[in-house]
Amino acid sequence: MVIAMTDTFDPTPLRREVLAVILLDRGPLADFDIGPDGIAHPGAGFEGVQITWSELASAAANTGLPSHTVRRRLARWLRLRIVLDTWLSGPDRPARQNRVISVIRPRALPRDHALHPGSGWALHSVLGGAVDVGLAMRGVDDDGHLDPDSVGLLPFGVLTAAGIDLDIATGRAHRYLDDMAQLAADRLRRDPSAVLRSLGDADVITLLANAHFRHVLLDGQGMRTAAVPSRDRGWLDLGRVDPAFAISAAQLTDPDTRGFDRPILITADEIAMVRAGGRPIGQSLADPCTG
Repeated sequence: MVIAMTDTFDPTPLRREVLAVILLDRGPLADFDIGPDGIAHPGAGFEGVQITWSELASAAANTGLPSHTVRRRLARWLRLRIVLDTWLSGPDRPARQNRVISVIRPRALPRDHALHPGSGWALHSVLGGAVDVGLAMRGVDDDGHLDPDSVGLLPFGVLTAAGIDLDIATGRAHRYLDDMAQLAADRLRRDPSAVLRSLGDADVITLLANAHFRHVLLDGQGMRTAAVPSRDRGWLDLGRVDPAFAISAAQLTDPDTRGFDRPILITADEIAMVRAGGRPIGQSLADPCTG
């Protein structure tokens, strides 16, 4: 399906996907009503949500994608709009906005990751073309469902649509990552051989997106290799690791929690994936056992 915003925007393909999301949902999305200008949720304990077709096209990321991906993006966006409007409704809106901003977090993802919300999501990209960095929010999962123990993705534009100052939220996320990266760097100095792991609400990929953490990780070297097959675990210096490990571990990891499906190269300024090709798994299986 292709959704493109032009002067002659045709909402028909988008309406079809939105209708599918509403009809198939067993939660609050089923209460949305479709109209000529967009969709509306009557609200229950909050003021209600009005969403235009233009906003919905942004939610779908304005690109040609499989229907299941488009529907997941739309459903995530709609749930987040309901959550944010619920949190922001009522008296003392400035205090409520501050509460929302206090749970904004950074999130880095491989550029081709299954959860990636689209090209507009990234606030910036790490040199090397492998990692994009955007926003997430504590209190929801990656599909926008309420979950106090999760930190879910925030597609670009959701905060603005809900009336939250994006610059303030972004600044909050950057400060959070700087704090977590400093703590993770101190942990790495104490045990340079340790497995890379998450800290606070910053997973391994998000920590690697921080320049200070990469500087400490390099420890004076120009480049280091790493396998990060899941978002919350990574292994350095692959000369001591089976070459098939990164690929096999990634393939065995759920797509949503997967990290990089190939080893990565880390420098002070870049994170790049090694080129695809070769037969590392077959070569590992063919190696004779010694013992």
